[in-house]
Amino acid sequence: SEVSNLYQEFARGYFSMYVTGPWNLGEFERRLPPELAEAWATAPLPGPEGIESGVSLAGGSSIVLFRSSERKEAAWKLIEFLSEPGQQLRFFELTGDLPARTESWEAESIASNERILAFGEQLKRVVATPKIPEWEQIATRIMIRAEEAIRGSATIDQALEALDRDVDRLLEKRRWLLEKRGLLPEASPS
Repeated sequence: SEVSNLYQEFARGYFSMYVTGPWNLGEFERRLPPELAEAWATAPLPGPEGIESGVSLAGGSSIVLFRSSERKEAAWKLIEFLSEPGQQLRFFELTGDLPARTESWEAESIASNERILAFGEQLKRVVATPKIPEWEQIATRIMIRAEEAIRGSATIDQALEALDRDVDRLLEKRRWLLEKRGLLPEASPS
């Protein structure tokens, strides 16, 4: 939380590892000094051996077609067009956002880039973010509590207990609403 310019501090060696996503590749390439252009790499998240090794959250965006749309046919044609491997490759070239279609990954600009391929490996081990409105608030609390443990202002157990309380507080209203609508069983007294 004290890093004012991520790229400068990385270049200075303030930290040697940074967990981020493919959206940041272009920024690192643009903002790091030329002498560090080849001095950094990407890698899938580490973790214990097995199927759940180094699991990450799937991010990105979705293209949707609303049920109430008055232009469903035209919208569907646009979705099909944007989903074509060639269009996804062009979008990647313009924005740096990775293509969802695996066929697009065969293009030379992707297949020959080791930094991008690490994210391709990571995509084999992702889970969707929770589909709840409170998710961003929860993610922020995770970062805050992890930093407390890293800095030593809380033990790992203390940080996890505090995170548990934080998340309970954030989800309290949601549970209440779901219970009132009969979508959750009422909590049994402990």
